[in-house]
Amino acid sequence: MADRFVYFDLGKVLVHFDHQIAVEQLANLTQRSTAQVQQVVFDSDLQNRYETGLVTSQQFAAEINRELQCRVSAHEILEAISAIFQPNLEILEPIELLKSASVPLGILSNTCQAHWEWIMARRWPMFGDWFGPRILSYEVHSMKPDAGIYEACERHAGCPSSAIFFTDDRVENIAAAEQRGWSTCHFTSAESLTQKLRGWLAR
Repeated sequence: MADRFVYFDLGKVLVHFDHQIAVEQLANLTQRSTAQVQQVVFDSDLQNRYETGLVTSQQFAAEINRELQCRVSAHEILEAISAIFQPNLEILEPIELLKSASVPLGILSNTCQAHWEWIMARRWPMFGDWFGPRILSYEVHSMKPDAGIYEACERHAGCPSSAIFFTDDRVENIAAAEQRGWSTCHFTSAESLTQKLRGWLAR
């Protein structure tokens, strides 16, 4: 059993992203307005259903084609919504701190299959075999801050919930983790996360 475990959020922690880029790219691809794309993908429940694994990638693309009344390949649609990420290289500092302390790491993310596979194909330096469990909402059919995804994390961590540390950019996700007894850091910068982790490791 591990003595401690640390989970990192994906978006806006390990990587930067901007959904507006997806809206603009998909609008250009489908020849529809950004307002139409925003409504169909993000203002509806479509993106949430995709990130919860309630629809597959093919079904997601088919629904976009149907709602926007266009005929675009699933590959092009999934590329348009996924080519929105950039690596957060500053996060390497707290990762290296934890690796040097031999603390096991995992990823806890609300994400969809297309986003995850696109990011993994980039082979950015913050991703490697030091990450063990990768608890992804579309695979466990539960999204933060719902309890189910946190329960999945606890099953994989191999330590008491009081020994889990979690960083996320959204306060509601941090609050849900704290209610379970996890130590947390509301992510604002890699520097502040490193400072918080040093204090946690020194306990």
